[in-house]
Amino acid sequence: MLYIIKVKLYYKTMSEISTKTVENAIYKLCFEANTRLNKRVYNQIYEEYELSTAENRQILEQILKNAKIAYEKKMPLCQDTGQVIVFLEIGQGAVLRGKYINDAINDGIKRCYEENFFRKSVVKNAVFERTNTKTNTPAIIHTKVVQGDEIKISVLIKGAGSENKTGLKMELPTAEEEEIIKAAGDIVLSAGENACPPMFIGVGAGLSADMALVMSKEALISEDFSNEEIQLGEKVKDYINSNSIKRYGRNFVIDVKIKTNATHIACLPIGVTINCHSNRYSKCTIRGENVVYEHETPDFKEIAETNSSVKEVRADDFETIRALKKGDKILLSGEIYVARDMAHKRLLELIEPKKPLPIEIKDKIILYAGPCPAKTGEIIGSIGPTTAGRMDKYAVKLYDMGLLATIGKGDRSKETIESITKNNAKYFTLTGGIAAYLAQKIKKCEIIAFKDLGTEAVYKICVDKLPIETAIN
Repeated sequence: MLYIIKVKLYYKTMSEISTKTVENAIYKLCFEANTRLNKRVYNQIYEEYELSTAENRQILEQILKNAKIAYEKKMPLCQDTGQVIVFLEIGQGAVLRGKYINDAINDGIKRCYEENFFRKSVVKNAVFERTNTKTNTPAIIHTKVVQGDEIKISVLIKGAGSENKTGLKMELPTAEEEEIIKAAGDIVLSAGENACPPMFIGVGAGLSADMALVMSKEALISEDFSNEEIQLGEKVKDYINSNSIKRYGRNFVIDVKIKTNATHIACLPIGVTINCHSNRYSKCTIRGENVVYEHETPDFKEIAETNSSVKEVRADDFETIRALKKGDKILLSGEIYVARDMAHKRLLELIEPKKPLPIEIKDKIILYAGPCPAKTGEIIGSIGPTTAGRMDKYAVKLYDMGLLATIGKGDRSKETIESITKNNAKYFTLTGGIAAYLAQKIKKCEIIAFKDLGTEAVYKICVDKLPIETAIN
């Protein structure tokens, strides 16, 4: 006689992980990365500050002060709270329960950005529908299946100013070390002032063209390097800084990290990711429902101000502003406008058919920026300059209409420089990536045009001792 016995086995693995835990972890990682500079990064910047000459210290002072203000006030370090890049390592022995993990990640980001008034900067489609998703999602998620039963999550907050200067060089497979150093270094040097120096650089060498760039981002947040990779990174750093001192009078790079890997016998891809001084990342490990975060708070230092000898100038003192020379540093006070890409596009769409403008252009100053939303009780959220060169397609027309000055970061086109000179106008630069610090300089703020553009609307603000430098006169 044949007997059939049914046996049910009940087994609960210790590595079962709820994706709700992942969602909550992502929320915290995004908040910490945006508001608290990693201790390692802060210490590297402070070391650079201590070694710098008095002439080059002011920018580093502002960066260090910004880190302290952002942490204490729970404000974004930079107004560009970036596109969220997630490196996800899932242990093969982990069992996920709940919603799809990518949905959990995006939901965590959405909640964090909405509840903490972070700027939302992601559009639906790069080509066909450049409308803001208003959630800062979808995130860019890189997933690996690894050994073990844990989930490791690394979040990198990537702003566009430095991301736009990312580079890829396909070197010959026979390239010598000096050629590799030059290939990586020249990508950084070509960025000039546009990527908010001093910078952190990630380099990926190997695999394929696309994966070399992914490796370069991993390098920015990794602490696991071979001795050969560390030594090569130092050589690239020395190459960049020796050349940036000659061209700009200061070091451009604080650190260079290189990751290498296998590749095809006929290839040597070199991917370079440029990150400004605000190298924002955070990490955690999840096992079961236990989450261990790796983010350490810096030991903030007291940093002295060196603005005492800088001239104070009012925004309506046209004569003094027009008389400023390249290299003059001033503290600007008074009413100015804030506008960036989409606002400029709208203005030109009104100017061409000679329709009325919502703002006065003659003898006014425009700060190229897109601030974070203000929390209850705040005048403005974190705010800082965006890359001025993106506005060059509109700038000549506005300068010809009598615009007094613009404030941004980075270089201008030849045509814009000629227009500034011809019209006896000005272009001022402002340290990028110190948005919490700069928010303290703003005493009034109101949206006066194109409110539907959100962060890209036109604002009128009243600044108090905004530290700027004359770049073009």
